[in-house]
Amino acid sequence: MKRHPLIIFFIAAFALPWFVWGTSIAENAGLIGWHVPESLAFWVALPVATYGTAALTGGWPAVKDLLLRLIRVKVSWRWYVLAVGLPVALGAALVGIGLLIGVPAQVGVLLPVGGLIVALLLNTWEWLITEETAWRGYALPRLQRRFDPLVASLVLGVLWGLWHLPLFFIPGSFQSTIPFIGFLISTIATSVVIGWLFNRARGSVLIVALFHGFTDVMIAFTGVMTSGLVLFWITVVLQVIVAAIVAFDLRRRDPNSPELAASTV
Repeated sequence: MKRHPLIIFFIAAFALPWFVWGTSIAENAGLIGWHVPESLAFWVALPVATYGTAALTGGWPAVKDLLLRLIRVKVSWRWYVLAVGLPVALGAALVGIGLLIGVPAQVGVLLPVGGLIVALLLNTWEWLITEETAWRGYALPRLQRRFDPLVASLVLGVLWGLWHLPLFFIPGSFQSTIPFIGFLISTIATSVVIGWLFNRARGSVLIVALFHGFTDVMIAFTGVMTSGLVLFWITVVLQVIVAAIVAFDLRRRDPNSPELAASTV
């Protein structure tokens, strides 16, 4: 079991959340009359898969490594600025482009200004203890033992995008309102940018959770992915451009540095 931590992790990380989302899909199809609350896929199922795999394959050292990454705050101030500033700059650029081409973004419709602070705090906290602990805290350092940081981030981006697949079949979810292929490309590009931040910021899950949280809130507040297909695809293209820019530096990162490598198999 200790020889295949990534296989065990990805099986658990897909199976447990997909079971949760599967109950909603089955209920909507009239197969059952109940469903597990969908949010538990994030708040319970994914952390169980992550910490369960860490404990089974690496014991306390692997669990401790995850926990320490969550509170790794001693990182250069520039990475805090970039984690927050990149999503804000991208959102502002997209809103401006929308106005220039006559396709205005629906700013403040999905998320009013008054809800920004709460949304930022909640999203950053959620991704800190759920997705970013799983994908970057656990999976990425182990993938970087097999591949260079860029390839590892691309592989993880594909898996991360596919992980969301059941949400496209659940009415009312964000994913159900957008094209899957566009979401997948967006997720892969975002994975590259997050991988770059992670490697630059000493393997800090906190930094990438900030970026993830601000990115999701930016998308909700500006409405750039839900204001029509034109603005949706422009958003995806800009994300790919940003990913391409940082990809050159990411490929040069040393995945074997003590701060980036996972403490055990």
